[in-house]
Parts: sequence; C-alpha cells; structure tokens
Amino acid sequence: MNNTNKKVIIHQKNIFIKNINIKNKLTPFKLQENSVGDFKYFPADSKEWKNKIYFFNYNYIKNLSIYNLNLYKLLKIYFSMFLKKGLLSNKYLPVRKKDLSLNKVYISKPEIKHTNSKAVITIYVYNRENISLLNNIHRRNLQFLIDKLKKVIMRLEIIFINETLFNNKNAFLKNLFYFKSIFKLIVLRKLNFIRKIKIKLNLNEYKFRENFLSKLSILVSKFYNQKVEFNIINLKSIRLNPDILTEYLKLKLKKNRRNVLTRMNYIINNLKLPEENLITERTRISKHINYNLLENKYKNTNLNFILNKNKLDEILKNLYEKLQKNLIFNIIKYKNIGGIRLEIKGRLTKRYRADRAVYKVKVKGGLRNIDSCYKGLSTVNFRGYSNSNLEYSIKQGKRRIGAFAVKGWISGK
Repeated sequence: MNNTNKKVIIHQKNIFIKNINIKNKLTPFKLQENSVGDFKYFPADSKEWKNKIYFFNYNYIKNLSIYNLNLYKLLKIYFSMFLKKGLLSNKYLPVRKKDLSLNKVYISKPEIKHTNSKAVITIYVYNRENISLLNNIHRRNLQFLIDKLKKVIMRLEIIFINETLFNNKNAFLKNLFYFKSIFKLIVLRKLNFIRKIKIKLNLNEYKFRENFLSKLSILVSKFYNQKVEFNIINLKSIRLNPDILTEYLKLKLKKNRRNVLTRMNYIINNLKLPEENLITERTRISKHINYNLLENKYKNTNLNFILNKNKLDEILKNLYEKLQKNLIFNIIKYKNIGGIRLEIKGRLTKRYRADRAVYKVKVKGGLRNIDSCYKGLSTVNFRGYSNSNLEYSIKQGKRRIGAFAVKGWISGK
C-alpha cells in the first residue's frame, strides 16, 4: 500500500473520532460520585385536601361537597347520642341545653380518602364526656360513704353510752333504727348515682365499638356508593386540633359571654410548648452534603457492589439499630406544637350597649415555618398559599344581639 493511501485512511479515522460527542459518554458505576443533600419534606396530602378522589366521571364529583357537609352533621349527631327520658331520669332536658353542654365528644372535620374498593374516613376525637364522668365517680367514691359511716357509728356509741347509763333500752333501739334508715338512704342514693354514671360510660364506650360503627358505615356508604372504613384518632387535649379548639370556645361563649379574655387565657396559658434554644433552632443552615444518606455513603448504588463490600448481616444490623432509635419517628416533622393563635370577633357584650362588637386576640409561640423563614430550606405550600406547618379553622355562633366568629391557628415544628 502506498504512503498516500495510508495518510488518507489515518485522516478519515481522525475525522470520525473528532465528531464523536464525548459529553454523553457512559461512565462505569465504580467511578460515579454522588453528592445528594437532604430530601425535601412532603407532609401528608390529607392536610392539604380533606377529600382525595380521582374519578373519570365529572358528574360524580359535583355532589361531594354536599356529601361532606352531611357527613360532618351525621357524625356530630352520632357522637352526641344520649339515653331516652325514663331510662335514667324522668326529668326533661331541653334540646338547647343538650347542644350547649360542654361534656361531649368533640370531633374534627373528616378527612376522606377514596379508593376503588372503599372510602377511608379519618376523624380526630377529643372525648371530654368520658373524662367528666370518670371525675364524677372519683369525687363520689366509697371514701365519702366510709366517712358517713364513721360519723353514724360515733353517734351510735354516744347514744349507747347515754342510754345504758339510764337503762332505757327502748329509746336506744328507736335511735338505732332511725340511724340505720338514714344511712341506707344516703348509701343507696350515692350508689344509684354511681350506677347511672356507669351506664353513661358504657354508652360512651359503645360509640367507638365496631358494632355501632358498622351501622353508621351503612348510612354513610349511601352517600359515596362505596364501603366505608373509619379511622378514629383519640386526642389527649383540645389544643391539638383547630376544629375541636374553636368548637369548644364557641360553646363556652354561647353559654356565658362574660370574661372572654379569661376563657382565651385558660386555653393559651395551659399550653406547654417544647423547650428549645431559639438561637440554635433558628440559625441559617449552610448547604452541605449529608454523608449519612445511603446515596452518599456508597459511590455505587448497585446492590451487588454494596453486598460485596459489606456483609449482609452487618447492613441489616445497622438498619435495625437505627429503626430501634425511632429513626422513622424523628424524620416526621410538625409533630410538636410550635404556636397557637386565637381570634374572637362579634357581638359578645350586653344587649343594650353601643359598643356591642368585640375583637380579642391571643397568641402564644410562633406561626412561622422555621425551615423556610429561618433555616433557608425549601418547603411545600398547600394550595399554593398556605403553609404546610399550619392548620386553620373558623366557627360561627349566634346570640340574641347578633353573631360572632372564633378563629384558630395551630402551627407545628
């Protein structure tokens, strides 16, 4: 082959190599370097939308808002059930007095998740009725009866000494019979009262049992044409849900309009916020690589590479130790209360006064999102404008001179 032909072939090879796009060249897994930061926290979808559904037929979705309102009314009626007149007492209680009673089961607005097979309804519940009934039993316990018995015995001893001194046995027997009858009346009344409270406690417990809830689910399934499953979450305080908090404060103001600030202070002052150093909590975080993540710990994310480098027993042992330290629970955010804000506005003064409108505000803690406002981390906004760490509720009430409203905000951190 001539030298000229060799030069032409080499020149063609160089042209082919120059036109290759080297930027899109594949690199092996072992040479890959990861630099992944902390993941963005996405809270539950149920906090953004109370009703989650995907359906092809748009006509089916039109009536969902009405069904949700009817469902909320039905749940309030169900959890405020009481025994008929004549079972416990023959006294008539008016409906208004029953509605304004503070000793009831408070519920939040239901969160509904629709699937192909069923609809899961989540409800937050604060059972104040159960707490008040148990307190009544403890107040009127057997210690009260024992004290009464001791007083009667002491009285009988004094009479016995006096009557034996004068040898008047008939008078002693009359007094003994008299005190026995009085003691029986006292004991029977107290025991009858405790028996009535226990019956009310049983009714309160039956509301949360499956036998009663199954009958309720049959009524609710007629709204959505699906099977219904209830997920009931019991709360330890009214301050953990804004719907329950505003409902409780509305009933308080309906019963007694006086001392609006004292009722707000009672709710605010008894709130215990977690003790944390504000300087360290609100310092701005510099962007860095988190080497505790699996993507940064191993340069190659292939499972064969990880198993060859480390034994499977050691990896599973490390994962189990992390799960034992409540790793999953610590990842969840907004589980502690960061602050609370209450607003009351409306006609809550006396009837014949010019300044009938009242506006009161009480705040404890903060409502800002610490991650986005102080630490400089990106967060999610619900519906495009509301913070993901914040829950809001409003309740309207009516009185003779006008209407009023109660607003509540609860933030988490």
